[in-house]
This record gives sequence, C-alpha cells and structure tokens, in this order.
Amino acid sequence: MSSEPAADPDGAGGHLPARHRWSGAVFLLVAIAMIMVDTTVVTIALPVIERDLETTGAQLQWISATYTLAFALTLVTAGRIGDMVGRKRTALLGIAGFVLASAVCTFAPDIATLLTGRVLQGLTGAFIITQGLSILQVAFPPDERATVLGLFGAVAGGAAALGPPLGGLLVHADLFGLAWRPVFLINLPIGAAALAGAALFVRESRSQRPLRLDPAGVALLSAALLALLYPLIQGRELDWPWWTAPVMAASLPLLLLLRIHQGSRHRSGATPLVPPELFRHRSFGAGLAVVLMAFGGAFSLFFVFSIYLQSGLGMSVLQAGLATMASPVATMAVSVFAVRLAVRLGPRVLTAGAALAAAGQAMLVWTVGRVDATAGIWDFVAPMLVSGIGVGLIVAPIIDIVLARVPGAVAGAASGLLNTADQLGIAAGVALVGTVFFTRIADAARSGADRSESFTAGLQAALWVDIGLLAASLLLTFLLPRAPRSDDAPSPEEHGDTGARRSERT
Repeated sequence: MSSEPAADPDGAGGHLPARHRWSGAVFLLVAIAMIMVDTTVVTIALPVIERDLETTGAQLQWISATYTLAFALTLVTAGRIGDMVGRKRTALLGIAGFVLASAVCTFAPDIATLLTGRVLQGLTGAFIITQGLSILQVAFPPDERATVLGLFGAVAGGAAALGPPLGGLLVHADLFGLAWRPVFLINLPIGAAALAGAALFVRESRSQRPLRLDPAGVALLSAALLALLYPLIQGRELDWPWWTAPVMAASLPLLLLLRIHQGSRHRSGATPLVPPELFRHRSFGAGLAVVLMAFGGAFSLFFVFSIYLQSGLGMSVLQAGLATMASPVATMAVSVFAVRLAVRLGPRVLTAGAALAAAGQAMLVWTVGRVDATAGIWDFVAPMLVSGIGVGLIVAPIIDIVLARVPGAVAGAASGLLNTADQLGIAAGVALVGTVFFTRIADAARSGADRSESFTAGLQAALWVDIGLLAASLLLTFLLPRAPRSDDAPSPEEHGDTGARRSERT
C-alpha cells in the first residue's frame, strides 16, 4: 500500500509546521480520550444511579449499551459525512454536541432523560473519533504517521480502561453534592478546551472522491441489532415472554436484507455501507469475529465487576474504583509498545493478549470464590493486572493486524466496519454478560444464598461467559494472516472512505 500523504484539498499545500500539527493532535487526542472514558466511566457509578433514580437491572444495562450501540451505528456514516462536508467542521460539531449531551446526562432528573443523553453522547462521539483519526492521518507525513497512530491507540485503549477508577474518584469526591453526576459534568470543561484548541490548530480537509450516504443500510443494520439486543436485555425482567425468541430470530432475515441491499448498491455504482468484496477475504471475516468476541469479553467485565464490588461486597465507590486500577495502568503501559510489537510478530500479539485476558478473568473467578465481604482492593490486583496486560495487547494493534491483507481500495470501509464491530462487541457483551449476571444472582437468592454469595455466583457465571468469548477470539486469531503489517498505512484520501480508520483501543 502506498504511504503517500493525502493531498491538501484546501490548496494550502503540504503539511502544517510540526509545532502546529502536534498542538492540534493534542487537542484531538484529549477529545478522543473524553469519549472513550465515557464508554466505561459510568459503570462504577451504576449502583449509585440505581439508588438515586430507582432504576431496574435492565435499565442499568441500557445505560452502558445505548452509548456503545449509538456510537457503533453512527461510525461509518459519521466518517462519510466528514469526508463530504469537511473533517474539521464535523469534528467541531461532534465535540460541541458531545458537551451538550453530557450536560443532559449531568442534570437528568430521571432514567429516561439519562438514556436520551447517553444516546446523544454515542451519536456525537462517533463524529469525534472518526474525524479525529482522519485529521491525524491527513495532517502528518508518513514518517510521523505511525507514531501519532500509536499514540491514538494508546490514548483510546487506556482511556476506556481508565474509566472505572476515574469514575470511582469522581463519585467519591461528591463534587458540589452531585453524587454520580460529575462523571458526566467533567466533560463540559474538557470538551470546551478541546473544542477551542481544535478550532485554533486543526486545518480543514475533505475527501476528493464523491461519496454518498446509505441511510437504508444504516436502518437495516440498526433494526437487526436492536432486534437482537432488546429482547436479550429486557427479556429477563419480563420473565422471557413469548415474543423474545421470534424478535431475536428476526435479526437474521434483517441481516440478509442488509446483504442484498449492499450488493445492489455495489452493482449500481453507489457507495455501500459494507462493500461485499470485503468478505471474499477470509482473514477479514475472521478478524471481524475476533474484534466482536475480544471486545465483548474484555470490556463487559467492568460492568459486572463494578456492581459486584459495591452491591455484593459493600465496597465504597472509591474502593471499587481503586480495585479496578491495575487493569487500566497495565493496558496503557502495554498499549504504548503493542503496535510496534505487532509489526514484528503479527497476530501472535493478539493470540497472547486473548490468552492473558482470559487467564486474568479465570484468576478473578478463583479470587471471588475465596474472598468474602471483608475483601480489600489488594485481593483483586493480580487478576486485574493480568487481564489489563492482555487487553493492552489486543486493543492497540488489532485494527492494523486485521487489515494486513485487505486491498487499499476498500481499507477505509473495512476499518470503519471493524471499528463499528468493537463497539457492537461491547454493547452485545454488556447485554449478554449482564443478563447472565442478574439471572444467576436471582437464582442464587431464591435458593437461599445470602447477598454476598448471590453476587459471587452471578459474577462467576458472568466471568465464564467472558472467558468463553475471549477463548473464541483466541482461536480465531489463527485464521488471520501471519505476515506482519508494514508501518506504511494508506492515508484517508488513498482509500476514499475514512469511516474510522485507526490503530486502536477501546
């Protein structure tokens, strides 16, 4: 693949001076860190939100799932809009919208308003991350691009893992007497600073190729995913009514309709949401499955573990946040060199990462089985550390590894779909693992177990699901191309669709 930088569509010529482009990169990375923190920061506050807003278990799942689902479903469209109307303009609108959505969450008087704010956060966050990566690729010459994309992956992955401990500190501080609300309030000053800095230091750019949106494709994909996730989350509380199975089954014909629609758009010369030729490459299909399984198994841990620590063991929100701290520290440390390591070792890095993440969660199964309500934060350091190392080896290099054999002509669409898949993996993981968690708690309580024993049983059952997902992702890594990927990555203009290409995360 060529590594020539994108042409300057505004006619300014060449790249901005190093000091200017790195200043712009800093503010974009701050904005990206903000939206990735919001993927997980709320998990630690869920028990407090449950008491304050009198929510159900399903509503707690939706607080996490609505954000990632809205985020995922908007990614490709957001990237395409930026290519069409201007990446800087779209990024600034995304940051401003995210700040406003965070204000809605901060002052939400009820669960319906909070869920509305979370949907708006997901929608606007997708515009930030897609344009952020596209701008970084355009702004930096080839010899600096690997460095800035490595920083992108470290920031995004580390920020998502840092969410729970940061949330614990914010809720414990009880700023202005707002309890859980500062986990969203903090976005207002951070977002305002990122907005001002990006407006000052980022140069406008857009695609030189004509692109069109695919609203019908987005609608079909959204309907298929909602048909799958809504019964999974709500079914438990409704005692699994008759309609849950047929609604979930309806996701299959909806996906078939999506495939037919995408093929029709491709044959007519329109830009499809999912180019059919992608799936002619076996490694891409396997990579898509790796992303779904790995992100579902790795990040749903924070949802159930945070509730277990506070509601099961009676830890304070600060203690619960600190109990998860080893994971983000390890993830951020490993992410810094994971991309470079993957250049030499290829998919073996992902194999090792999935093995370590699964091992860490297996250690956690053993740990929670031997501790009681007197457990302290140090009891959980070792399993969270091992899990965090594994996650760091997965999230930073996974996109570039999966794209190793994808032709440059469809690399942008492929990366957009992979980035959509990681958020869908998180949403589906929270739905599946959360349902197992709450169902097992209820079953244990009915059989006479006390509160601590019930939550322990629930967490262990949920962790085994996570371990299964990570084990599946490990096996699927053997279907990925073994040749390491070159450092040279195509710029957005070369593949024409910057849906959300990145070396990532979260």
